[in-house]
Amino acid sequence: MTKADIEAAIDAARGRKGPQIELRDLREPGLRFRAGERSAKWSLMIRLHTGERSRIALGSWPALSINDARAAAREARRKVEEGRNPNEERRNLAREAQIRARSRKALVQMLDQYEREVLSHHRRGDQTRRALDGKEGLLRTLQARNVKEITRDEIQELLKRRAKRSPISANRQLAYAKAFFNWCVSEGVIESNPIASLRRPVPERTRERYHSVQELRDIWAAAGDLGYPFGPLCRLLIVLPMRRDELAGLLVNELTLQGDEPQWVLPSERTKRANALRVPLLPMARSIITSALGDADRLKESAYLFTTTGETPVSGFAKAKRRLDGAVEKHREEMAAKQGREVEPMLPWTIHDLRTTFNTIACERLKIDANVADRILNHVATATTSKIMRVYNRSELFEERKRALRLWEQWLEKEVVAAAVNR
Repeated sequence: MTKADIEAAIDAARGRKGPQIELRDLREPGLRFRAGERSAKWSLMIRLHTGERSRIALGSWPALSINDARAAAREARRKVEEGRNPNEERRNLAREAQIRARSRKALVQMLDQYEREVLSHHRRGDQTRRALDGKEGLLRTLQARNVKEITRDEIQELLKRRAKRSPISANRQLAYAKAFFNWCVSEGVIESNPIASLRRPVPERTRERYHSVQELRDIWAAAGDLGYPFGPLCRLLIVLPMRRDELAGLLVNELTLQGDEPQWVLPSERTKRANALRVPLLPMARSIITSALGDADRLKESAYLFTTTGETPVSGFAKAKRRLDGAVEKHREEMAAKQGREVEPMLPWTIHDLRTTFNTIACERLKIDANVADRILNHVATATTSKIMRVYNRSELFEERKRALRLWEQWLEKEVVAAAVNR
């Protein structure tokens, strides 16, 4: 059979419908041509040095001619005789090409991939992405750069600038950036994390700020001056010491205000610990919620209890906190004028300090069990010293939390609300 006859037979086999066929080359042992509807390829069946019989892909027809296929088969056999594995070499080359292609990607492309593969599975992944290259993101000015060329020094300089404006935010952004570059290492895009050794620009201490009874009275009274939505939200944060974003994002359909067991079911996707939680609603909390539901400034069709747009939960906390601080200062000035004394400004505080205040007063004054207070705050049993107990004690302690919150509301009514009204 001439070469032309062989090529004619191959052409006839290529593209035929039905089962795949295989033609063997009589001149080159192990060389085979496989053809079907979708492809026509040359391969070499050979026993590797490991003792396993393997098929080594050589190429496709007609790009690889008969003579070229025979030459490729001889080259593959030579590699096997030298103890090499052509298939493994091909896979390694493909991996290296993939890594080179990835390393040529701009930072923003890698961040897009990171968001798809990692951040999309995180509860606050969108916030992390904004911290990385959003409007105030640490890596924003490096978006067009090749991720492999970004250096420690330039990120450190960006971090210093950020720390001058917002030191705690700079700490968080550094943590997010380290996690991103670690992922780049695991993906084989870069060999090492360029900022692995960077330290946080500012030290952080566990906050120990909690309010005195008088400060709570001032905050309660001042919150009444804010109006909807921040006024009732602030008061509810005192009565129900949950996290700010948990209460701010409260949906009306999460509430059960009637019946024998009024409660708020906080879904797992909105908690820091990613656990659903039933929160008992006692009279003071229900009163604030009911009042907010019926407030004239609330958009009645909104799914959110606290909202200014109707479509999204309330935001703009920094501005609202400044308004609240101004109202607190005004109340303290009025009290000082009535009593004929100098005004004592309130020490700096954050909304989160209301949770610390509850925990301090609940445990020290009301003698509420620390484990119950932990559950009210939805902490990971920080009051439990036993690691085994932390793992296995998953009880909601609903009735215990209900009794504790009743004591808390009674204390607030007597020591805070009544005093704020009568001043």
